[in-house]
Amino acid sequence: EGDVETQEVFKQIVSAMLINESVYMPVNHFIIPLEWDGRMMFSELWVDPDAEEERKKEDRDRRGGGGNTLKFLFKIDIQSLGFFDIIMTSREKSVDLRIFCPDKVAPFGKRIEQAIGEIFSRNGLTLETIQVRRLERPVALTEVFPKIFEGKNSINVKV
Repeated sequence: EGDVETQEVFKQIVSAMLINESVYMPVNHFIIPLEWDGRMMFSELWVDPDAEEERKKEDRDRRGGGGNTLKFLFKIDIQSLGFFDIIMTSREKSVDLRIFCPDKVAPFGKRIEQAIGEIFSRNGLTLETIQVRRLERPVALTEVFPKIFEGKNSINVKV
């Protein structure tokens, strides 16, 4: 509780803590702490807004086409379940998904693949590939976004 000005300042502080939009970082980084179904969950979301440009270059080289491509890395820690790493690439209405999960979730991989496929289908998306595998080691940011350090000596001035 407080006056409108104090509430606005608080919103800006929380937003700055949860969203990292740095001119030095070529990917957007979001932190998402929440309680879901009685479980504490902490998530990080990394989004490559330039994946579309990279994909268009690849498509032009291969077949002269292009598409709206986004690349995501979700890192999730769910209380009593463990760590998940999810890599998702989206091209228009087509999605590729790789889920790396804790040992106690891995036996349910086929069920998870089927349920996610149904959710995507109901929402008009095509799940091109889906893999649910045991998380043997955390997925490194540079594995998903290999060009992340290319801009380390420059500033991203895109508007």
